[in-house]
Amino acid sequence: MQWYYSKNGTQLGPVAEGELLAKLASGEVTAADMVWKDGMKDWLAAGRVPELTSFASLGSATTPLQPMQGPVLNTPYAPPSAPTTYTPPMVTGSTSKATASMVLGIVGIVFGLCGCYGVVISLPCSILAIVFGGQMKQAIASDPSLAGMLGTAKAGVTMGWIGVGIIALFTLVILGFGVFAALSAPHH
Repeated sequence: MQWYYSKNGTQLGPVAEGELLAKLASGEVTAADMVWKDGMKDWLAAGRVPELTSFASLGSATTPLQPMQGPVLNTPYAPPSAPTTYTPPMVTGSTSKATASMVLGIVGIVFGLCGCYGVVISLPCSILAIVFGGQMKQAIASDPSLAGMLGTAKAGVTMGWIGVGIIALFTLVILGFGVFAALSAPHH
């Protein structure tokens, strides 16, 4: 059994029951020091805990602890809670789609700015960014636990549309140069 105890206004522990009993026997922990273990409703003075009073003594080996009467009110200590452990979110198809959407959107923009050959990579990446981001937004609508990925999905869709816009603009510029070249060429 693990115990917590207070000393000089500081919450200490956990310590094994044997260690706490040794601290009580040596006087390091006194009858007035507060103690707590799992299962207790609140912190109590060590002298008020029957299982401690029957095993240890304070100050000398011949004076047993006597339980004090009455409840302890307004203790400054909260019972320790179980340590929280961080569990990383599971990467599911939906969450990986949000990430894929954003990455594909970035790739779409970068290759869209590269010119002619970049369009070959940019267009499929931009379209996939829009599709995956849209699928993720639908998944979030049906499963609120995925709401943390909404920003990533929206970013992917937005960058996908920017990539498509860059490709469309680039295509219009190329066509405009082609039409201008055709119109300004001498006709025979």
